[in-house]
Amino acid sequence: MRKVDYHMHTYFSADSEENPRNHVLEAIENGLEEICFTEHRDFHFPGMSFDLAVSSYFKEIRALQQEFDSKIIIKIGLEMGLDSRFKKEINDFVHSVPFDFVIGSVHEINDCEVYDHTGYYEEKSKQQAQQMYFEAVLDCIRTFDCFNSLGHLDYVARYGPYEDKSIDFEQYEGIIRQIAKELVAKNKGMEVNTRLFQLKKTQTFYHFFLEQYVKAGGKIVTLGTDSHIAQRDWSSVSLARQLIADAGITSLSTFTKQILD
Repeated sequence: MRKVDYHMHTYFSADSEENPRNHVLEAIENGLEEICFTEHRDFHFPGMSFDLAVSSYFKEIRALQQEFDSKIIIKIGLEMGLDSRFKKEINDFVHSVPFDFVIGSVHEINDCEVYDHTGYYEEKSKQQAQQMYFEAVLDCIRTFDCFNSLGHLDYVARYGPYEDKSIDFEQYEGIIRQIAKELVAKNKGMEVNTRLFQLKKTQTFYHFFLEQYVKAGGKIVTLGTDSHIAQRDWSSVSLARQLIADAGITSLSTFTKQILD
């Protein structure tokens, strides 16, 4: 299984200050064969503008591709915030730029960011907040075709005013099975995101999600650290790679111009 990281952010994303070069050097030092930058673009994000300076982004990453050509493969990707209200704008944007790879992610619902200290969690139990998030994800999968892999299905487990933020898979088995089947039906991949992989419950969640995805016939699996700084928890990456292998996936998916390599 090739060593890759297909989810990372730099100062081209509004929530990162990292220099892309530092990501490249960190990846090379730790033996990665291929990386893909996936900068944010959201058409609406409460309290923050997630625009993307496409020309500057491509110019800088292409320079790094040339400089490190003999040491690592570098792809230019996007993390697209999916929002059904902006279907035309999102589709037009993605199709107008030659990205190698597009993650489809849900970050906000009904003008409310799924984040700490926002109104999203007000007057909701943890189960209600998480169920609402999964329903929004399922709706976006059905609405959009302009992405290659679904990002961080466990995003909602990062936040909220709950002592235990983790996801109890059994409570949502039905809708997660629907999500997996819908991804397979549309020939979309799923991401194993290592952001919370130091937690056993995260590993359990992705074990079951992978199981459902593979049972449904899914074969497109991407691995991403979702790192906003160059340093990573490499032990979590190793755990994720083993979990993916245990699910019967022998090769991590990579893309060029949004075509599966």
